[in-house]
Amino acid sequence: MRPSARTRRRTARGAAVAAVALVAGVLPGAGSQAQDGAATLRLAFTCAFPTGTQRVAAEISARFPTTGTPGSPLRVSELGVEAVLSAKTLAEILPAGTTDVASEATLTVRVAQGASDAEARWDGLKAPSTPVRDAADLTLAHRGEVPPVTVEHAGKVTFTVGALDLDLAPRGEPSSGPSTLPAKAPPAARCTPADERSPVLATVPVGDQEGSPGPSASPTPTGSTAPPGRDGEDEGNGAERDARREADIDVGDAPLPPAKACESERPTAELDRSKLPEPPPDVTMVKLAGTHWCTVPVAVANVLKLRGGMAINDPADGATTANLLINVESGSNGTYNQTRSVGEVTLPDATATFLDFDLMPVTAKIEFTGTPMTIVTEQRSNTLPNYATIFMSQSLRMHDVTVNGTPLPVGPRCRTKKPVDIALHGVGPDEYHVFKGGVLRAELDIPAFTGCGTGGEDLDRLFTASISGSGNYMKLIQGRPCLMRPGGLGCAAPPEVPELPR
Repeated sequence: MRPSARTRRRTARGAAVAAVALVAGVLPGAGSQAQDGAATLRLAFTCAFPTGTQRVAAEISARFPTTGTPGSPLRVSELGVEAVLSAKTLAEILPAGTTDVASEATLTVRVAQGASDAEARWDGLKAPSTPVRDAADLTLAHRGEVPPVTVEHAGKVTFTVGALDLDLAPRGEPSSGPSTLPAKAPPAARCTPADERSPVLATVPVGDQEGSPGPSASPTPTGSTAPPGRDGEDEGNGAERDARREADIDVGDAPLPPAKACESERPTAELDRSKLPEPPPDVTMVKLAGTHWCTVPVAVANVLKLRGGMAINDPADGATTANLLINVESGSNGTYNQTRSVGEVTLPDATATFLDFDLMPVTAKIEFTGTPMTIVTEQRSNTLPNYATIFMSQSLRMHDVTVNGTPLPVGPRCRTKKPVDIALHGVGPDEYHVFKGGVLRAELDIPAFTGCGTGGEDLDRLFTASISGSGNYMKLIQGRPCLMRPGGLGCAAPPEVPELPR
């Protein structure tokens, strides 16, 4: 299969969830029913919420084409995922005072034909706000559009249900009264089918299957002779076969590489107390043990003078992770709440490309040396929203600079005279929350440069005039974090790798 101009193959990116201690299932699946292109599958999921593992029943429905043609898109429409949360589950996961719940879901589906397979990640499935009633189950009806699937060869194509990610957004009046306990983590979960058997949602025949060439051959057992590939060519080693098998099926966007491994040790960083907002006089901040999480932050920073920018921790290069200790201090008086967290991250070098020197293209590598993150969330009344700020600083060092392709020697100590102070702001719960990730923004002042140039040539003034100043902008997306298990076991599933902000 050759990717089309509008769609490229997507494989699962390892969606992040709050806690992912998955256990065996609860209810047997009711099976799939298909007629005239309509498919319905009823099954049970085992879902890991921050408060513990819960059992969730679901019905997945969609319309599939009755047949397909090799090389032409198979369009899946009217996708619905109805998740039924029991009254007992709601009592466990929802904050007190919740009146209604909205939700967003991502369904992972394995698409297979013969020996070829790929994982489609059908995200952006939204359920409208639904009232919560005492002692009653809650049905969240998710709907959304999904990209088409294209296969290269004739043969039956099966769609098998995999993981289901739920991201719930509870709304309503929080409980009143003083409390020094941290707020519950937003009820987000990674769910897996409870039945170990693979639940097939639909099967679609593609092309004239009799006498038509099949997909790539299955991997050959060790010690046997591999059958010849298509056109009489040898199939090659296992990695080559896997690449060919994946290339036979197009399920959407190209995948991002996995993030770097999460730190097994809990952060040892301290809060920067010079950045902490002072709570009201009647609020006492209480020290807490904190919980260990791992997340992936990616960002774009624009330089006003250069009308250009750079990607920071680019996920296309395999983003690094941030090590978080969430809720190390907390305080509340019933109307005002503040929680404090710390984080540690070592950002990889970034590449900046812009026009300078009389419209000459300039490329430079930027090295970051930073401080730990101090993360503060405030809720200033007994109603939403809440306000999050991440404080940190980063010193910038430029190296490997080229002008119109020609190296410009800047020396090993070309850096900002002082660190860039960064205060990233986000508003929750819809846009950002430390437990679920989201979007944060900051305006930056870039200090003057020093130490730039070699052989007696001083480039400090040049870089300072071209780059330094105020009005620069950063937009950061924190992926959904994953909860680290004790004993150095890491996350049960890797953290989400978000796409770069636009």
